[in-house]
Amino acid sequence: MHGRSPISTLPTDSSGLTERERKLERTQVVRGVVGPIIAIIVLTALLWPHFDEILAAARLISIEAAIGLIALHLVALLLRAEAWGRCVEAAGAPVERRLLHSSSSLRFLADTVVPTYIGAWVRIALVKRFDRTRAAAPGATPTPTIGQMFTADGLMLFVEAVITVGLIAIAVFTSSLEWWWFFVFGAAVLAALVILRWLFRRYRDREFARTARVLSDAHDRFVLTGLLAVVLTLQPIRFFIAFTAVGLDPTASEALLAFLLTTAFGALPIGPGPSSVAASATLFAGAGIDKTASAGLVLLASAVVAAAAYSIYGVFDFSRRARDSRANQTDEATATSTSTGDSA
Repeated sequence: MHGRSPISTLPTDSSGLTERERKLERTQVVRGVVGPIIAIIVLTALLWPHFDEILAAARLISIEAAIGLIALHLVALLLRAEAWGRCVEAAGAPVERRLLHSSSSLRFLADTVVPTYIGAWVRIALVKRFDRTRAAAPGATPTPTIGQMFTADGLMLFVEAVITVGLIAIAVFTSSLEWWWFFVFGAAVLAALVILRWLFRRYRDREFARTARVLSDAHDRFVLTGLLAVVLTLQPIRFFIAFTAVGLDPTASEALLAFLLTTAFGALPIGPGPSSVAASATLFAGAGIDKTASAGLVLLASAVVAAAAYSIYGVFDFSRRARDSRANQTDEATATSTSTGDSA
């Protein structure tokens, strides 16, 4: 019989987080905000003298290309939310579909401004806060623990890394991409696999380890891999569209490499904007700062628009939930008052 983790038995506040978890959340938020702010200030200082050239390059992008960039990113966000939901469901703690997408939409909006783990805390807080009533019902499945939600993100990253190795292999054999990319990423994925296997065996009785069931079930593994394969295929397509729209002449492997570089830079505490600009400038160093910076900023802007459009659903859903919660509290207060009066 598996009990709940010790941290989950500590007193919680109205957000559903324990005091220890809230302190960790605040620390991560501060670290995540300071880095991007500094990076944005530095990037603005570097690009400001070239503002006119960057703006001229951005104006080359057609309406069709802009809509395509936004639509592809929106589809990728929806699929990522579904993939995450699969992971926590495999742990025996499914999140109701509306809450899954409303919390994920605001998480992804945060991700477009600050590093990923800030967005992860946004979704965690929302799920913990708004899933408590359902989970408290007799016979209901439990709310995912913080460990399970973070583990779901980690498992998705691992599956994406495996898929990326496959994409690199295709690029190596079909383009001029250097072969060593395959071996570097392959070695990293192999090392991650060894660590994950040890981790889940060592802590197999912990709640967070239950999330790994998504990889042990053949159907769940197939669906998760399929969803993330589509997500990873869409991103290089977005880079190819953006590069082409500003006047660059990318190959498919260069678009893939730009996506990989953006992901690598994104692991640093500098935010997604500087990451996309840095990746574009690194790959097309001789093409001019106007085109490379414009491509990176357009990719960021389209991602922000897509995330903002997705988050509209989340805002409406949580507004409805807040109204329902206030109405229930009013009804309970009225019932209590009436009962007290009758007793008197």
